[in-house]
Amino acid sequence: MNIFTIIVTYNGKKWVDFCLGSLRKSTIKTISLVIDNCSTDGTLDYIREHYPEAVLFTQEKNHGFGQANNVGIRYALAHGADYCLLLNQDAAISADAIELMLAQSDGESLVSPIHMNGDGTRLDNNFRDATLSRCKPLLNDAFAGTWKPVYECGEVCAACWLLPRKVIEKIGGFNPLFFHYSEDNNYYQRLVYHHIKVLLVPQARMYHDRVGLYGNKRVWNQQWLHNVITLTCTNINLTAEQCMNDMLHALWTCYAYRLPQKQYQVGSFFMAICRLIRYGKQIKNSRTKEKRIQSNWL
Repeated sequence: MNIFTIIVTYNGKKWVDFCLGSLRKSTIKTISLVIDNCSTDGTLDYIREHYPEAVLFTQEKNHGFGQANNVGIRYALAHGADYCLLLNQDAAISADAIELMLAQSDGESLVSPIHMNGDGTRLDNNFRDATLSRCKPLLNDAFAGTWKPVYECGEVCAACWLLPRKVIEKIGGFNPLFFHYSEDNNYYQRLVYHHIKVLLVPQARMYHDRVGLYGNKRVWNQQWLHNVITLTCTNINLTAEQCMNDMLHALWTCYAYRLPQKQYQVGSFFMAICRLIRYGKQIKNSRTKEKRIQSNWL
């Protein structure tokens, strides 16, 4: 198997040993691709010195999570990748994680390990609330004390995705309309539309060293409205009427709850509206493009 691990970095020097160090211990060796979004904390110099095996891509500006991953995905496909492992800069994998996921992969589905917190003492909060709570077969088996090697589940955070080449060739890369956060939600919407499964391997482990549900709560709050509405408008599983209803609901939620509770700033509210108007045509075009069975955004 020709496997490339794609890591997007941005001022992530403190996690380099945690992340790239875990790949060195993996029973299945991969080619590490590091796409750096203009770090200023010495991340690149540290990687060059301590992990010379990594292939580095230095960006001229911060392209965000999705587009930086697309750089790595394009390189991997051009160099004969069978699989791409997307791994966050603040994440690490167990030594046997890739081996266990490959053993259960059908070559046509996205595969994920169990997401733990940074030190592996409990489940990652987002994974627990957004993914595991909706995977009833796994929960039922957990209570019964019997585990299957693999389960079909719903949406999983892109902090650790094993993507077969066939999936990428069919779905493509990340939608560039999303700078940071929600790009994996959009990708999952496209998986659903094209009837591609998400498989969860409970014996495989990933460790996500973050606090709470989101890595950067300030950025999440600033971009909340823009991301929610863009995610709604690009959801190719919804009709135009459903999109409008969900968009109006998001606007009302922001106006009636998030603004009064100071979870969203007034300036960010109007900026989000302006950005949505500016990118309206691109959002409309993305719905048309994502419905096609072809490689998108790469």
